Amino acid sequence: MNRLWTKPPVKKTLSSGGAFLLIVVASFSLITCSVVAQEGTSVQSPMPVKTLGQVDYVEINMPAVGSEAKQLIIFVHGTPGPYSAFSSYLNDPIMKERFHMISVTRPGWRNAEDEKQPSLAVQSEALEPFLHMDKSGKGALLMAHSYGGPVIARTAMDYPDLIAGLIFVATTGDPQLSGSRWYNRFAVVLPRFILGDSLKGANAEILPLKAQLEQMLPRWESLTMPALIVQGDKDHLVSPGNAVFMQRMLVNSDVKTMFREGQGHFVLWEEEPLIRDTLIEKFQSRE
Repeated sequence: MNRLWTKPPVKKTLSSGGAFLLIVVASFSLITCSVVAQEGTSVQSPMPVKTLGQVDYVEINMPAVGSEAKQLIIFVHGTPGPYSAFSSYLNDPIMKERFHMISVTRPGWRNAEDEKQPSLAVQSEALEPFLHMDKSGKGALLMAHSYGGPVIARTAMDYPDLIAGLIFVATTGDPQLSGSRWYNRFAVVLPRFILGDSLKGANAEILPLKAQLEQMLPRWESLTMPALIVQGDKDHLVSPGNAVFMQRMLVNSDVKTMFREGQGHFVLWEEEPLIRDTLIEKFQSRE
């Protein structure tokens, strides 16, 4: 991708306005397309894609009649992204042994033409039916990456009795660190054919996020379920300060925070074995 932008074929003919536009698109694309590339990987083991309301999802270890149900963990991707963002966890044999797993494609991302749903309240409501799918009696775990963090935090605030724990991996949370940047504001006026559906959709979710996070501030202290926070100290997409913020706000939770030295926004995939082992230890060690 870097070679694409270091030697643009139209370099000699661009006007100053065209050059500025190219820089804007390049900046926004490099930031967001990298996430798409990671989250767009396919699940290795073929499994049917199901639909519930506005959500597409895949499911592993669905409880069967007469067998002991495993604890449910629900994976929530960032923006943009599909259910396959968590393919490495869905295909992990240790995760399969331990959990009933559901990975969702959030409302607004099932199809390119879908209207985006930037409301965290709408996203929370869409996840609520999945929380009832835990048949283990332990309550569901929610695990999220990037923009998915505010989604699961809001869901826990709305349905605390159904949730046994939260796992935040490189997620946003602090309204002072999660506001839109200059390229987000500029991208509003760029046509869809320049940005593409994924980038335009991501922008639609990011722009109203700060105000919603501000409204959530008084509700963090209501969360009492344990939480795991994982953050790379070299993350250039989500400020590591977000992890500090969530640790500070979860005053009534048993919180474990892991700062991974040298890791960036893709810590979700690059540290999968460590994250897997840590979440099992934290949420199932008492069994």
